[in-house]
Amino acid sequence: MARKKIAIFATGWASDILFHFMEGMRDQLESYDADMYLFMNYGTYGETENSRHGELNIFKLPDIAQFDGVVIITNLIDFPGQAEDIVERSKQAGVPVISHGRVIPGIPNVITDNTAGTRALTEHLIKEHGVKRVMFFAGTADNDDSNARLEAVREVCLEQGLDFTDDNIFYTNWDLNTSQGKAQEMIKNKNLPDAFICANDEIAMVINIALENFGLSCPKDAIVTGFDHIQESQIFYPSIASVDQNTYEHGKICAEKITVLIEGGQIDDTIMIPCKFIPGESCGCKSSQKIIDQRLRSGTIAFRKTQLSSSATWHTLNLERIVMDCESYTDIKRALTDSITHEHIFEGDNFHILFDPTAYRSEIETGVSLTDTDTYSDKQDVIYSLRNGKVQNIRSVQTKTLVPGISEEDEKHLYVFLPIHEREIRIGYLCFVDIYDKIESRAVREYCERFNSAIEKARKAMYLKAINDSIRELSHVDALTHVKNRTAYESRLDEIRKKAERKGSLDFGIILFDVNNLKNINDQLGHYSGDEYIKNACKLICIAFKNSPVYRIGGDEFVVLLEGKAFEQREEQLNNFVEEMNGVMNNENISPEERVSVAYGMSVYEGAPETIDDCIKRADETMYETKKRMKGSVR
Repeated sequence: MARKKIAIFATGWASDILFHFMEGMRDQLESYDADMYLFMNYGTYGETENSRHGELNIFKLPDIAQFDGVVIITNLIDFPGQAEDIVERSKQAGVPVISHGRVIPGIPNVITDNTAGTRALTEHLIKEHGVKRVMFFAGTADNDDSNARLEAVREVCLEQGLDFTDDNIFYTNWDLNTSQGKAQEMIKNKNLPDAFICANDEIAMVINIALENFGLSCPKDAIVTGFDHIQESQIFYPSIASVDQNTYEHGKICAEKITVLIEGGQIDDTIMIPCKFIPGESCGCKSSQKIIDQRLRSGTIAFRKTQLSSSATWHTLNLERIVMDCESYTDIKRALTDSITHEHIFEGDNFHILFDPTAYRSEIETGVSLTDTDTYSDKQDVIYSLRNGKVQNIRSVQTKTLVPGISEEDEKHLYVFLPIHEREIRIGYLCFVDIYDKIESRAVREYCERFNSAIEKARKAMYLKAINDSIRELSHVDALTHVKNRTAYESRLDEIRKKAERKGSLDFGIILFDVNNLKNINDQLGHYSGDEYIKNACKLICIAFKNSPVYRIGGDEFVVLLEGKAFEQREEQLNNFVEEMNGVMNNENISPEERVSVAYGMSVYEGAPETIDDCIKRADETMYETKKRMKGSVR
């Protein structure tokens, strides 16, 4: 039986919650033959709409029809329509789907009993600590979890005879800077409540910091509580009074229920998981022995996270420098392969970088606007692929495959996919494997941010290079004939001189051309006809010497440089040119502008002590000898 595939969708900001959830799923699936595919990003309301679009686009990467089950951690996807879109795609693919965190009609939902835990917390503050005035720091106005907690606070306050109006609510949009700024404003205005009840622990911690910044303390000057009971909030001082959702159990339950659906079973439409209020120092209670033990271990925990973050910082700084020095996607592929293969402690033995083929367009097409920012191409180019510690030589994979070289023989894994993008433009994705600790430490977030920054800067550099190359190419082209001009000729000739000086000998020849009778054409027929005469002469030269660059170095002067195949075939090509020229020069049935006559002189470089300039001088002398013989040949 083929191994099952379970897709999981989440943002990574609530790292502690996501980490414990994924651990719970992993442990529950220990005896079930399934891989987990986590599609994760760090989109926020605080960034630009384009950048947020680029982050959230990772949710569109998977072909859900390739999966056996889907779990959406909807309380971590606080963007309208995102979770609903995944649900709709799952339904269309006939794949069972579960929402964890908030209720989505028409599918099974595993949700937290926000109400009971928040009620217990609010009643504790009022009855045990005499709180009279509450300020609720909410998440977003449309977040179900935040709103459920808000309503529980409102209900208890009103039941206990306390005022609670819209003035008691502040929507933070889950942004910590916004939360801290509002708290500082209230402190400055001497408008502190008895208690800040926060929609999560991180908001609670930054409010504590705001109090400290003004010489105040919690709980003396204001009680501050949170929600989620994350590890950081417990070793924080004061430890944050909070509500424990037990997200590890949530992960286990979601894994259990999705496997039931995968195997064709039925589950309840709504599964409510209780949570528990945990008093803490921030409300004036003593910490439990478990929290004290955690705090004693906090140095070790902090060092481990700092060491992992520091490792990620130095490693990604090096990658950033390497990528920014690249001038093409080929350079990026080579540089990343060399660097990561040499040092991949952070990435691990299984790691992949894939680019969407359209990302290459900015390198080769200037002025291109990539408007298709929502969907990935059918194939992805493999920029780097490390599998079981060995680099895989795989050029591309079907997008629906996702992981290069994946095999049924592999052990079970958690595959984590994160977006590579430039603002709203999707570039590709990173694929980490089994990075539970890096999800918790947020080190992977820093890696992605630096990687995206490096790619964006490299793409801009490549774009500018393409423009500069285009401008340089235009500056080397003759406006009338569109062959190379004198500037291009002098540049190439300088390269040949240096090469001849270095080697002493060289297979090189040159032919100088001078268009005859141009003055007569201009005087008799006008300069427009003279221009046509020059263009016809140029065309004749280009056809005969199709393997060589042709340069217009003056009004009626052209040069052909003979190298490689053209050098070997020089006599044959010159004979063909003379034959074709004689044919048109003496043809009475064509216009005067077409009856071109061109003097020519060829010489071959003889090697040291002769110089390239000596060779050119001989060609020039030969050309003038030919011109004398041809004088008057056009009637």
